[in-house]
Amino acid sequence: MGNSRLEFLENSYYHIYNKGLSTEPLFHDDQEFDKFYELLLRYLKDYSDIKLVSYSFLPNHFHLIVKNIKTGHRLSEFMKRLQGAYATSYRKKYPSELKQPVFKGRFKSTRIDSEEYLHKCMSFVNYNPLKYKLVEDIKDYKYTSIHRLLKTGPKKYLDNKELSLDELEYGK
Repeated sequence: MGNSRLEFLENSYYHIYNKGLSTEPLFHDDQEFDKFYELLLRYLKDYSDIKLVSYSFLPNHFHLIVKNIKTGHRLSEFMKRLQGAYATSYRKKYPSELKQPVFKGRFKSTRIDSEEYLHKCMSFVNYNPLKYKLVEDIKDYKYTSIHRLLKTGPKKYLDNKELSLDELEYGK
């Protein structure tokens, strides 16, 4: 088995995503969405060299856009801890699912190599719930960072100081 940690470049943006095994939901209810969000924020505190720029959580997958400050493996470590902690929580709630993985393998990542692509990715991530017809108006979907960008939505998501959503200039 090879090294599963990828090296990520300094001062680079990445689109990170993963989904549940097969078509199984990762998030069955608001409590599970909230748990993933809380874990995300908890681990961001331990990894000050990773900045959350944008996110969206859908029933069977999630998207993150992050800025990686230092070259190295820390983004891989961060995602391993985040997914591992959520999988542990999930298995406690659904013990009959213990024998199968919660996620479809390791997370996927794409380096965002231009400001234009950064804006396209942010639009894709934030409006992804519309693609799957989860809501008719994106303002009605609370598990996306669009609320921070639009200055609307649930207060606990607006007041989170860990988000770096004001870093919209590429390469800043």
